[in-house]
Amino acid sequence: MLSAMNIVQRCFLTAATLLSIHAGAAELGVLAPVIQDKTVLMRPAPGSAGLAPVVTRVREGRLYAALQREAATGATAAVLALDELAMKTAGAPAGTTWLYLSQEDGGFARRGFWLQEGGATRWVDEAMVDLVVDAGSVDDGSFEEIFAHELGHVMLRRLLPGLPAGYSRTPHHSFSVTDQQTAFDEGWASHFQGLARLLTQNARLRAQDAGLEGKADTAPWLSNLDRAMRIDGMRRNWFVYRQTAQPGVAAQAFDRSPSFDPAQLKSAAQMLACEGVLSTFFYRQLATPDAAALGARYAPMFRALHAMSRARLDAATPLLPLLARTLAQEAPGDGKRFIAVLAETSRGALVSPELAAASQASFAPALAGDGETFVPMLKPLRARFAQAVADTQAQPERLASHVKPAIWLLASPTLAVDLNTAERPHLLALGLDDKTAERTLARRRKDGDFASLADFGARVKPAQATAHRLARQQEALAKLGPNRRD
Repeated sequence: MLSAMNIVQRCFLTAATLLSIHAGAAELGVLAPVIQDKTVLMRPAPGSAGLAPVVTRVREGRLYAALQREAATGATAAVLALDELAMKTAGAPAGTTWLYLSQEDGGFARRGFWLQEGGATRWVDEAMVDLVVDAGSVDDGSFEEIFAHELGHVMLRRLLPGLPAGYSRTPHHSFSVTDQQTAFDEGWASHFQGLARLLTQNARLRAQDAGLEGKADTAPWLSNLDRAMRIDGMRRNWFVYRQTAQPGVAAQAFDRSPSFDPAQLKSAAQMLACEGVLSTFFYRQLATPDAAALGARYAPMFRALHAMSRARLDAATPLLPLLARTLAQEAPGDGKRFIAVLAETSRGALVSPELAAASQASFAPALAGDGETFVPMLKPLRARFAQAVADTQAQPERLASHVKPAIWLLASPTLAVDLNTAERPHLLALGLDDKTAERTLARRRKDGDFASLADFGARVKPAQATAHRLARQQEALAKLGPNRRD
């Protein structure tokens, strides 16, 4: 097993590049919880009904030294420099990036803690990464990757503090469809994991990334499968394809299915509500193995995100299209490139249903190896793509303009369903019979998203009792409100 010093000695970046990264990096402050009666001490946060941890600042010890070495090199140094840039873009003074050594499993972006220091306890209203860290996670590179993900959440909240919550109750995975707000938040954070793997100097993480290391007994565990797929799927653009599952599965089982049909695209609405798709968009736009170029890559996007904070955002705001339009205003060249990435990565789905249909028509002969049919399709399809990209670059407001707002209904205490992204198991969970469910999907594929529940009723013509029940389910979820995952 490599020690932290061995990892540092295996550096593959030049000294000049390392200096350029670290020169602009925020300080990594390390916090430990105060333990009282074997429990983390918590106190009410000012002006809130919630509790916040009481902490002390760690300034010595082997783990602290290992974390500071991480902060000076490789991916951790790079994301700390980006966090410094995020602070400056948001108009905050250069400060400290806080890491809270959690006693609980998992990783979170949190805000606010009580700091015991110099014989006094004071409230610090700053963001922190809440993460379980030990020598093993530093040694195998998992700290570097997960810290980058959670710090991505912190950066987003610095730049866009008014990020709204969505209505989906579905547990989020790289491959699941939730809502646009969750997908935006998690997709943004997940692309930093790919960036971490591009920049890592950790030999074990590089070996895992190359497929040379892995634990066969735990590979099928859902969280491990999700972690692997969010990297591979992001790079290979798997998530734009329609999610599938065995016939007869319930909605929750369908949401956990990591299988895709490479002959069918997701709809534009489904893509915008899938964090794996959004992580691919951000990764292709921003990531680079040249650490010295990261600031120039991310600065325009950071400015666009911060500019979005001046708008009134809610659960009906189409976040990604708004970001693309804002980026086009802030930095026209970057905006044009982002629109091209969105159009091409989505196989045309975010530009027009007709282009997506033309793209999908080429999948069957391609998958069958039918060159006589497939090859003649390529030149006109590429010409259509080029024209669609140019048209959308000239009029960014056209991006995803055919995507209608979500129509949320409460199927059960743990399942909310959007009629514009639902698959058959979700519609059945709402109480629709088989024929009505199939008719719903057919109408949506043929004529596009439903504009409202009334539009759904006019086009699908459900039984009167079903229509009344759906209206009650819509009212029930509206009363329940958005699902604040943090």
